[in-house]
Amino acid sequence: MLTVPQLQAQRRRRAPPSLKQQYHEYILQRIESYKNSLSRRELLDLGNEAIAEMEAAGDQFLLTEVLLTDWVDRLIHQRLRLQPYSRWSRHFRQLRQAQREPTHWGIDRRSPVARLLPRLEPGDTALVVGIEAAPIAFLLAAHDVEVIFTGPDMTLVDQVESRVAEEALGNYCVTFVAPRSQLPSELPPLVHVVVIDTASLESEPPTVRRMLLEELMARTAPGGAHLIIPGEHALAPEAFLSLYGEWSRDDAATERRRPTRAAGVLLGKPLAAQECPPVSRGPRDASA
Repeated sequence: MLTVPQLQAQRRRRAPPSLKQQYHEYILQRIESYKNSLSRRELLDLGNEAIAEMEAAGDQFLLTEVLLTDWVDRLIHQRLRLQPYSRWSRHFRQLRQAQREPTHWGIDRRSPVARLLPRLEPGDTALVVGIEAAPIAFLLAAHDVEVIFTGPDMTLVDQVESRVAEEALGNYCVTFVAPRSQLPSELPPLVHVVVIDTASLESEPPTVRRMLLEELMARTAPGGAHLIIPGEHALAPEAFLSLYGEWSRDDAATERRRPTRAAGVLLGKPLAAQECPPVSRGPRDASA
């Protein structure tokens, strides 16, 4: 994730994955999603169909699990009528361009997340907590951020996972069903962005909220950000500002134009001392 000085200097440190790589991952994601939608009986029937096709091909094959899997994947590819790379790449560029706009997901352009997007780099990590924060999870994934999304309700999380697959974002977003006060074990030691829907904290005692937020602050990389968005019938994001100590609030939060309640609050973690940009010295200081 770029710091503000790096953003101003346009110092990108990581390149996005190639289209060829993304196409291959898209094909694998669609095939795996199709397999997960089948019953055990349907999977066995598909395997039998693959064996019959292999025998009909007339060549002598040593039947192995890897070979059978390849033939099953080929059958699924045909059933889904997946686009060839040339056609997919044209469509993908247009789709991804649209997905990187907040309005594509119903997010207000004045949302603080819009000011965070230019700082994101491919491979950055984000934790998104709460169903009402799902649109932001999709938006971050469209910017090549590795998103971990958690929610307490399996049905709603399944809906999020289905939307991720439909939008060809499965390579960048994984979903988990987890209690509100529990972080997923797959969470890396440090993340760059945390997005919290305040409704996900509403039912927790104040001490649990504090402990959870303090752990998330500790596991946020220096220069990273927290975005707190208001949940329905829940505390306003400003209610949590006292917990953030030396973290800085986004300056745009004090714009003259009155923000909507759906905007939320964007907070930045201070840089570690060794990561702060050097202070430029004048000629007199330099000679000294």
